[in-house]
Amino acid sequence: MSFIKHSFIAFSSLLLITACSNETLTELPEGEKPLAEKENIKMVVFSDTHLMAPSLLVSEGQAFEDYISHDRKMLKESGAILDALIKEVTAENPDIILIPGDLTKDGAEVSHQLFANQYLQKLKEKGAQIFVVPGNHDINNPHAVSFNGDSKQRVKSVTKEEFQSIYANYGYGKTIAKDEASLTYVAEPFKNLRILGIDACLYTQNSFENDICVTAGAIKPETMEFIRKQAKDAKEKGVRMIAMMHHGLVEHWNMQEKLMGEYLIEDWSAYANEFAGLGIQLVFTGHFHAQDIVKHESESGFVYDIETGSTVTYPCPYRIVNLNAKQAKIESKNIQSINYDLGGQNFPQYAQSYVEEGIGGIITSILPLPDNIAALIKPLASNAIIAHYKGDEQISDEELSKIKSFAFAANLIAPGMGDFLKEAALGLWTDLNPADNAITIDLSTGENN
Repeated sequence: MSFIKHSFIAFSSLLLITACSNETLTELPEGEKPLAEKENIKMVVFSDTHLMAPSLLVSEGQAFEDYISHDRKMLKESGAILDALIKEVTAENPDIILIPGDLTKDGAEVSHQLFANQYLQKLKEKGAQIFVVPGNHDINNPHAVSFNGDSKQRVKSVTKEEFQSIYANYGYGKTIAKDEASLTYVAEPFKNLRILGIDACLYTQNSFENDICVTAGAIKPETMEFIRKQAKDAKEKGVRMIAMMHHGLVEHWNMQEKLMGEYLIEDWSAYANEFAGLGIQLVFTGHFHAQDIVKHESESGFVYDIETGSTVTYPCPYRIVNLNAKQAKIESKNIQSINYDLGGQNFPQYAQSYVEEGIGGIITSILPLPDNIAALIKPLASNAIIAHYKGDEQISDEELSKIKSFAFAANLIAPGMGDFLKEAALGLWTDLNPADNAITIDLSTGENN
């Protein structure tokens, strides 16, 4: 990741939604029990698991080293991290699990099959209803490869249709409405709650010939029309609708749109205003690997973008959400240990070091910085990014002084460069309201504490 670049209200009837040109409906299976009304719903949210099937690392060597030097996710450790996560999530005994995308490292079919048939199956057996949507890495990805010493070779990625089939037990096989223009759907796990899973990924623009996988996201006009109809139907029936999608709905740090707009949906402000007006008050997102919550208000309502960090990037978090008719109480936990050789370090130390060691190299490989500027920016960049990943950022006077001193020195070498990099660093350090890791949202007023 580049540093500067890139109400519940009343009882409702179990009714089918009126069909329209861009949606299809599916009946519940014969013999399905009537949906229950549930007053208090417990959810777990985790994101960006980036599972890499072990078979993809045929043998370690320069090819894999080159890859992770520009992508500091804990890929070799991803399976062990998921094993630990499943134990912790199972102990929480959630009703619902939401996973907003980037399920795999680069969409290899073998990784998707492993994620669905082994890891998600274990969670499903414990009784949770699980819902997924794709991330930018998951479909039609030319970067799906295996590594063998100094070489790499493409392996089979999955199509949109194959993704939907693989995750039939995790959202796509039990819907009350589907968008024909994308992998967006609506599910109704309880009589008083609907899940809107939004597919805003641009995998149709990926190119195997040119080795391009598009990071950015956008909601298609047809998909937005589907969302409008579904939100209206839910509101008319007195059913709360919450949403999830991979890309951010709201800017999470100052300068994000300018420097890393591909982590937000295109024209995000207009969509955020419309979501608020539609009564979609909670949207769970991922993509940027950070723990961050932002509230967006418009004249017609409010919406919270609740971004959850990646399980393979420090601090390896997940969220616990307790939802009822009046409020959403959100807490956060971090994975503390995994069954993996960490060279004597505990897991949080190991995960943090992994980011610290890699961020500087990634930044300087992208930016044409002189060596003396690069040496100054590496620790400052790592500190800012780690602070944002953790959430609830609070910059110290010492750190602020270092950033200002760096900016002064950089300006002497390249006028304006220091000011630009300072603004980016302070953007990451500035925690936009509200709190990021523990918050209670009043769903009637939009207030939080």
